[in-house]
Parts: sequence; structure tokens; C-alpha cells
Amino acid sequence: MNLAADHASRIDQQPAADTHSASTARLKANFSRFNSEVEKSEAHLKAGRLEEAALAAALASALATQKHCGVFGSERLERVLRTISETLPDRASALPRVKAGKDLRRILHVATELTAVGGLTRMMTRWINTDASRQNSVALTRYRGVFPDQLSEAVSRSGGQVYKLNTQAGSFFDWALRLRRIARGYDLVVMHINCEDTIPVLAFGPAETLPPVLMLNHADHIFWLGPSVSHAVLNLREAAADITVNRRGVAAQRSLMLPTLIDPPTRKMSRKEARAKLGIDEDAVVLVSVARGAKYRPINGVTYASRFVGVLKANPKARLFVVGSGSPEDWKPSQDEVPGRIVGLPEQPDPSAYFESADVYVDSYPFSSSTSLMEAAGYGLPLLTLFMAPDEARLVGINHLGLDGGVVQAHSTGQWEETLTRMIRDPAFRETQSHAATRAVAIAQPTGWREWLERAFQQALDLPPLPPLSAPMPGDIDTPRFGEPDCRHEDMYGSHTPLTEIAKDQMGVLSFPTRFKMWGQLRREGAIKGAGETIRLLMPEWLKRRLKRPAQH
Repeated sequence: MNLAADHASRIDQQPAADTHSASTARLKANFSRFNSEVEKSEAHLKAGRLEEAALAAALASALATQKHCGVFGSERLERVLRTISETLPDRASALPRVKAGKDLRRILHVATELTAVGGLTRMMTRWINTDASRQNSVALTRYRGVFPDQLSEAVSRSGGQVYKLNTQAGSFFDWALRLRRIARGYDLVVMHINCEDTIPVLAFGPAETLPPVLMLNHADHIFWLGPSVSHAVLNLREAAADITVNRRGVAAQRSLMLPTLIDPPTRKMSRKEARAKLGIDEDAVVLVSVARGAKYRPINGVTYASRFVGVLKANPKARLFVVGSGSPEDWKPSQDEVPGRIVGLPEQPDPSAYFESADVYVDSYPFSSSTSLMEAAGYGLPLLTLFMAPDEARLVGINHLGLDGGVVQAHSTGQWEETLTRMIRDPAFRETQSHAATRAVAIAQPTGWREWLERAFQQALDLPPLPPLSAPMPGDIDTPRFGEPDCRHEDMYGSHTPLTEIAKDQMGVLSFPTRFKMWGQLRREGAIKGAGETIRLLMPEWLKRRLKRPAQH
């Protein structure tokens, strides 16, 4: 084991007493900041400042997603948003609901925004293509100029529509009301929203006047808004279901399971052809990893690249290609130790050539990428992941439907190195693990996945209506916890966008009086950078969208 890997093994184990003490102190400090924003939201609500209350709720949520504070949901924020929801000018009677899954004809998918590259975009596109017998539409609450062609084509083929709420004049209260009214034209709603998005929570408050609203739990490792309006939650793995029930206030019968959906394997090239295209030697043993750059973040100075140096030195024919990492500066020392054999590449909309060229797929670390693991399994690759936390922290590991029994999970750096070395040197072992991955992932491919979808839809339709929020939500979700997995959470997933920058991003959704008030507050704090930023912050979001992408609204 090389020194960097040995260091990695020590720091990734369950936190020692002093580390745990520091983690607890940080969690408490984070919770104090979060609680302060929650209190602001409640105070604004009490004073009748509804937009400011909703904005404070969004800021509190954004803070909790970036700097974990020991909670995965907040009943207090759900109640603030429900109270505001009830003030929206809307008169509607109870809506008759579809009883059987076979009678579901029109599905509305609600997302905050989309990116050209990313698991959420791929999941939604595949979902609509696979659910071909139904009409599927998409509503975006914060459209930012990107609506990927492949998703647009999928919606069009299904006979659905695309709604870009924030291209219409008005504020986020207007968009919430419009979303509510749009939803009434559908049999069922599926939310794929960002964690801090208040618009769907405001829209879907009066459950009795709406079709069932399901939450796709795609951000199962962090805080999110919306359990109070979720008729059911669709979890992608068992560890997520545990958090849904025990830490988000969702009743157990409303916690359902649905695998991540991947495309069926369709090789465009043989391994030999893919290598020729990419300029890789035919006799190399190719290791591939594919994920967003954030999933390869260093832990206490130990980089993803450094974990491979010892194995690569011992196996001269092995090469590593990491698609999505880019070229981090802190990888250079490791790359220099094995010149040309650790290659970091930018994110790519279609990384299939790298999957097709590979002998072994190695999971990203410290943040696993379940979708990429499943895609690799579809190409018949053996899978290796690293999980060195205790079982109580399995939320940070791989335990997804479609991967259970199909991925080799190493529990120490030494075991990871030994397994990777065996995969490099032993073709028969690679073949055995390839077959295991192929069998496991079958439920995540269209035929198997469709059966899970129909089962989940019927389970959701069989549930009683959501109870009024006048009753307490299940569990004590507002009380922070400082054990596993919370104690290691921020090191793995934390980010540090200043709250003022998040507030600036939200300003365009407000009505002008509230927006101007917020601008004045930021100006007094010295957070406004010149006349250009003033103009940008005072301009309503709907106008920005129309000016930037006039042909796409």
C-alpha cells in the first residue's frame, strides 16, 4: 500500500473521538445558522411578509443542503410554506382521482432546472421514453435556458407539453399558482425538484384538489423540501428509504421503491474499435470511471488519483481514464508518478466510447455514482466501489436497486487495492464479476424497470389521501442528530456558496417591492458589486429569461 493510500485508509474510517467531537461542534454550529433562518421565516410569516417568509425558507433549505446540520427535513419550514400556500387566490373543489394504474394516462414531471449533462436529465428522458403508453409533460420552475434536445424529443413523442413557468410575467407565487392549475389537468405528478425549491411546495399544498404528487428521491443524501406535499416518495435504494421514514417525516406506507432507470446496452463499437478511436493501446488494461467532477473531491488532501498510484505502478499495462473530473491541479503529483496513465477528462454528454473501451469500471469516490455504475454494468463491465464507513452510514455507499449483488464493495483501502489488482490481472475474475453485474442491473433496464414503475404507481394510488398538516408529521425531524451518517456528511458532500449569493439568485423570483427591499438590504451590507449587478438583481427573472432566450419560452 502506498503512503497516500495508507493515509486515505486511516482518514476514511469511522471518525476517532477527537474528529467526532469536531464534527459534532460543526454540526451544532451549522444547525444554529439553519435554525436562525427558520426563525426568520417564521417571524416573516407571523408579520404577514409572505414572500420574505418563503425566501427565508428557501435560504434555510439551501444552507442545510450545503452545510449539513443534522436534519434531512424540517416540519417547521413545511408548515410555513403550507400556510403561505393556503393564501394563494385559488378556489377549487376536490378532484376525483384515478383508482387503477392502468387508467393513468397523463403524467406531469416537475423539475426546477435541467442541465445538458447529468443523471437527472438522463433519468427523466429515459422515464418518458420507457413509459411510452402515457402522455408525459414537463414543467420547469426555474428554467435557465437549457432544455436538452433528447428530453424535448421524448416529451414530443409522448404527446406531452413543456411548461417554463418563470418565463411568464409575475413572481414565484404566480408561478406556484399556475403550476397548481396545470397539475389539475393530469392524473399524477412526479417531482424531480431541487432541494430548496419552494414553488412546488407552495403549489401542491391543497392535496384534496390535486392529483397524487410523488417525489422522486434523487437527492437522497441531503436535506430537501417537500415531504409534506408528497403523496408518496420514490426511493432508489433501501438506505434512502430509511432516511425518508425516520428523518423526513414520511409515513412508512408512503415510502416506495423504484430503481434508477438506465438505457439497455447497445454497443456502437467493439472494445478494439473504441480503443482505436480513443488512441488507447489494444493490449492495455483500461480502468474507467465516469461522474461529475464534484464526486471526485479530495478528502483531507487525499485525491482520487493518488489512490491508484500504487496499483498502477505494480501493473504497467493498466491505465485509468476518469471522465468528468477535468484536470484538477492536485492530481498532478500522482499523474507525474505514472506518466500518461491517469487521464482526467471533462464531463461529456456521451461517454459511451470510454465504457466500450474499458476492462474494469471503478466507482467515483468519495461520492459514489450509482447511475454510472449501472451504465457500466449494462456494458458488461466488472464493478468496484469503496465503502469504508460503518453500516450506520450506508447512506454514503452503494446499496441501490439494480446494483445489489452486482458490485464488488471493498471495505478498506487494502481490500480495494487487492480487488482492483485482481481485476487487472485475472480475466476469469473479471468475467465472473461482469456476469454478476449484468444479472443485477436487469431490473434497472426498461423491461424490468417498467414493472417496478407500474407497481409503484398502483401502490401510490392505493394509499389514502395525505392527512392535513394540522396533525404532526411522523418522527421528530426538526431535532438535529450528531451520529452516523451526519458526522461525516459535510466532508463528503458539503459546499460553501455564501448565503448572500444564494439570496441574489432568488431575488428575481420576488415581486418588485420585495425585490427592491432585498436589494437595499444587500446594498447596506456591502454585497452589491457595481451598477451592473444592481441592474441584474432588480430585473425580474421572467424578463431575464425572455431577453436571454427569446425563442425558447
